[in-house]
Amino acid sequence: MQRRTMLGLAAALGLSRALPAAAWAATPAGQARPVPGTTNGVTAELITYLSHGKPIRAAVFRPGANARGSGMVFMHGSGGGIGLYPVQMAQHFAEDGYVAVIPTYLDAAADDIVRPEPVMDAWRDCGSDAIEWLIGQGIDRRRTGIMGYSLGSFIAVDGALGSTSQAGAAIALCGGWDVYIPRHPARRIPVLFIRAQRDTHVRPQSTERWREFLDDAEVPVRVEVIRGAGHLMNKTQWEEVYVRASTFFNGNIGRTP
Repeated sequence: MQRRTMLGLAAALGLSRALPAAAWAATPAGQARPVPGTTNGVTAELITYLSHGKPIRAAVFRPGANARGSGMVFMHGSGGGIGLYPVQMAQHFAEDGYVAVIPTYLDAAADDIVRPEPVMDAWRDCGSDAIEWLIGQGIDRRRTGIMGYSLGSFIAVDGALGSTSQAGAAIALCGGWDVYIPRHPARRIPVLFIRAQRDTHVRPQSTERWREFLDDAEVPVRVEVIRGAGHLMNKTQWEEVYVRASTFFNGNIGRTP
């Protein structure tokens, strides 16, 4: 892959702030490299997988030790880049033994803000196909999970509850009915909602309405709150999100064999 293309991929995924851009530029696509500052020998690589025939760019973080035989997908929020904290969260999950994948779901369909149903379908399928990629890596479908932030939270959970997904559990961070009207669930996997106490972008009432909707459909769902946090969280609050998310996944898809 040409140097400028690799740099473009790294920038699009926000990896230039997590790993040296020059390291990515010198790395052929699909070749893993150690992640500086992580434990358990975590490596990262840029890959592509197909979703409805479209190549989807993704970053993959793999554990070098203490592997659980589990995998998780993280769907970023709206906008062009995923930011630093989602990347660090994927690194944390890899340190804890998960294969962690961050897809660039905008490769599946451009965001025109209107977000008609075909666009939402493409994004949800992008998440489901990332789960399929993990399964293709040898991970049991019952040990796969998907998580998302803001717009990505709706894509993750609503997609995971669709009939074509094989995810074993799902997490929504800062998501709610405000984002989009959910479909009636076709599956009943464990779901965790994590909301920010002072979120003015996705209202608490919106998250509660979504929870009630899933509860009425007999989906096992619970809500946890990050006290003092707004929609845009600081490093400490993101660390709390990770603790809550990992506790949930560890109790469902990530139990140590």
